[in-house]
Amino acid sequence: MRYWTILILFCLPAGAAEKAAYDSNGRIIALLSDAEDFELVSNFVAVLPSGKRVPLLSGRRERGRGTVRQGGTPDWSSPFELPDGGRGRMEWKSEEDATGLKYSIAMTAETAFEVDAIELVLDAPRAGLVNGRLSPENAEPIALAAARPPGPVLFRGEAARLRLEDAAGHLALDITFDKPSQAALVDRWDTLGRSYQVRAAIVRGAVASGATASLAATLRLANKSPAPAPARLSVDASKPRYRFDGFGGNYCWSNLSPISAYTLGNLKLGWARTEMKVLQWDKQREQPGPELRADFETMRRFHQMGVPYVISIWWLPERFYTDANEKPRSAHFRLIRPERWDELLELLGSYLQYARREYGVEPDLFSFNEANIGVYVGLTPETHTEVIKRIGAHFRKLGLKTKMLLADATGPRDTHKFALEAASDPEAMQFVGAVGFHSWGGGTPEQYSAWGDLAEWLNLPLLVTELGVDAAAYHTRSWNSYHYGLREAKMTQELLAYARPQGTQFWQFTNDYALARAGQDGTVEPTARFWLMKHFTDLTPHHSEALAANSSQRSVLASAFRKDASYTLHILNLGASRAADIEGLPGGEWKVVETTEAAQYQQKAALRSTGATLRLNLPSRSLVTLTAQLGPATGD
Repeated sequence: MRYWTILILFCLPAGAAEKAAYDSNGRIIALLSDAEDFELVSNFVAVLPSGKRVPLLSGRRERGRGTVRQGGTPDWSSPFELPDGGRGRMEWKSEEDATGLKYSIAMTAETAFEVDAIELVLDAPRAGLVNGRLSPENAEPIALAAARPPGPVLFRGEAARLRLEDAAGHLALDITFDKPSQAALVDRWDTLGRSYQVRAAIVRGAVASGATASLAATLRLANKSPAPAPARLSVDASKPRYRFDGFGGNYCWSNLSPISAYTLGNLKLGWARTEMKVLQWDKQREQPGPELRADFETMRRFHQMGVPYVISIWWLPERFYTDANEKPRSAHFRLIRPERWDELLELLGSYLQYARREYGVEPDLFSFNEANIGVYVGLTPETHTEVIKRIGAHFRKLGLKTKMLLADATGPRDTHKFALEAASDPEAMQFVGAVGFHSWGGGTPEQYSAWGDLAEWLNLPLLVTELGVDAAAYHTRSWNSYHYGLREAKMTQELLAYARPQGTQFWQFTNDYALARAGQDGTVEPTARFWLMKHFTDLTPHHSEALAANSSQRSVLASAFRKDASYTLHILNLGASRAADIEGLPGGEWKVVETTEAAQYQQKAALRSTGATLRLNLPSRSLVTLTAQLGPATGD
């Protein structure tokens, strides 16, 4: 993760609903409505004279290059280079209104190059449109049959407007170009996926240096699908699954910001994490600067609030690396110089001793951040084991309570294997206090479960020390949308269901992936994502039991908690509004808090359960939380 601060955020006009979601490369990834997301994906493709098709926007960002966000609106720019060395730049923006969005594209050639075409490409989900039809303007409709005709191209010709409709007539996508364009529809199925792919030429033929071309496409989605059947939810209070300490967040940098202070004062933390800034500490031991003092004060707040926390290292002073002064700060997997270990141990220990002496604080756990991929200290499973032993023994010698965090690995996808070497070493494990991983990119239920199984095997708490969806989202601030917040909430529900953590630390509760906006005068305005987070942090009792909770529909996810007589049920509805029939809730009065894109954290009319099925209405794209105090309250 990066270390600088993003302050400029964009938002739609007050009260306007998002019409599209975008990834960290500025590509459309979904059109939004009150029903299910329509997973339309955009790209730009260069068609070479050989017929080879070269996407100009990658699904993953390349370090040091790629799309940049221009200003505070959905407005992007990206360079491209073709296999023959031809270079150019794409610039595009999205303008949303109540009816849809206008996607405006401009290409500039920096050198001359030969292509058959550069195209705007839109991949529409085939499963939702099969057996429907394509209607080009002023032409006969074309059936989108399950079996394709002899070739994959279903339509090719000049068109100013295309309309895709599903078989039932419930869903329609209108694509209107600002001028007639050479367009095609392809029934695509290749190793990268399956879709109905719309292709529209931005430019055709040889391109001279300095040449420009443009195209605008207005996209309007109509989704009149009938209301889904009621979701069937069940809670089994007789089956506590695991202990849950609570939700929390990272405060790794920008702790001087008003947003950091706001989240500390307005979210109920169950766990936290901060950075050990040894670069600054190495130079400022005698007189810590503002950043260090802000970190120490933040740790003191954690201590006063009774919040356990992790402290992690990203960077070391150059002299501690085997390749000192040979690589930029952003270089990955730099190794610790063996002959510097005693000096490094003294540096780490002096930081923690100062924090204890001057601020009365001691972190619960220590780690090197994402050492499995080297962000920015690299460790192998074997050296990870040795580091745990060496640092753990030194902290114990100094009388510090701080223990080692096993792994703190990036990504959930089979990365638990990084921890197995240390997990099998009894000498190392005597210094370990918890297991940690980061959720970037998400994983399968089996990959999440492997982390829970590892922690259960070791009889240690499991922490999701960076809970986040897209590790590249900061490049273009694609995290700043309600849709992204729903993705975060979905990931949270999946982690609870499969990984079974004892605590989570969202990335971050500061300016980075910010849940709030800070004005020039320091005033802070929470975003809709803040209120989604507040459902989890404030309405879930700390030190509770996670209960078995199930849903009959994949668009509705549920998690349930109990502490003594206090109960919480979080229900996330990712699609259209629908009813939910809930079984297994104990009898009594249940308070209801509801967040939608238009209205956040609204207290709704209480419901009374008799112990039988309880019906609840779930708004579209919402998080609804039910809480009940069914007996005498107890403290944490």
